[in-house]
Amino acid sequence: MKVKKINNLQISDDNLLRYNKHILLDEIDLEGIEVLQQKHIAVIGLGGLGCPIAQYLVTSGLGNITLIDDDYVESTNLQRQILYISEDIGKKKAEAAYKRLSEINPNINIHQYYERFTENSSSLIESADLIIDATDNFKTRSLINKITLSLKKPLVMGAAIKMQGQVAVFRNDLDDMPCYNCLYDNLIDEDTSCLNQGVLSSLTGVIGSIQVTEALKILLCFGETLESKLLLVDLKHSSFRTVKIKKDPECRVCK
Repeated sequence: MKVKKINNLQISDDNLLRYNKHILLDEIDLEGIEVLQQKHIAVIGLGGLGCPIAQYLVTSGLGNITLIDDDYVESTNLQRQILYISEDIGKKKAEAAYKRLSEINPNINIHQYYERFTENSSSLIESADLIIDATDNFKTRSLINKITLSLKKPLVMGAAIKMQGQVAVFRNDLDDMPCYNCLYDNLIDEDTSCLNQGVLSSLTGVIGSIQVTEALKILLCFGETLESKLLLVDLKHSSFRTVKIKKDPECRVCK
């Protein structure tokens, strides 16, 4: 095993073992773990997408994570929201997720907020280096886009319904880049949540895992990201395709 000596590197023996498989990757290695230990990601939404996202983030080497959700665990969640068990039914998702994630990795700083993300929520994410949107409606996604633009934070968006999903990266931290509203503007939330449409349980894991991968690539500057691209996933037909997102010069949010 090749180990690099890094000046002022402070990483415990436990974390050296815990993150060993990441350390063995040339794209991450010890330097990457050191970087991740200093990084902070905020996850908005702890449902079907937020659960696998949070679980993979706390096992990745990340030092700080913020969890935001205002919902309670219900029995219908257990089919896909993998952080929760039957005993969690009736509990706040933020608190149940905090407990489970702390058990998975006690070496990470976890901040949890039981509240709805609103126009007054910017203070909850202003210290984060990157935001992951795991919500399930256009109104909230548009709001997250607006706030991350004002804070200049990169945004990784995901969506999953039935057997189809989407992932996109919006570099709201950079100038002259397309934002979420360049792609989806003036959309009215229809009755399209998984509560009434259904969702394949494994789809949320696939989309959430891709979102985490995009976040790590951005923070560690490796590979090719979905920056200004929309990845369309169709698990029914085993189809993955990518389309380019262009900046809308008339966008009411980022113009």
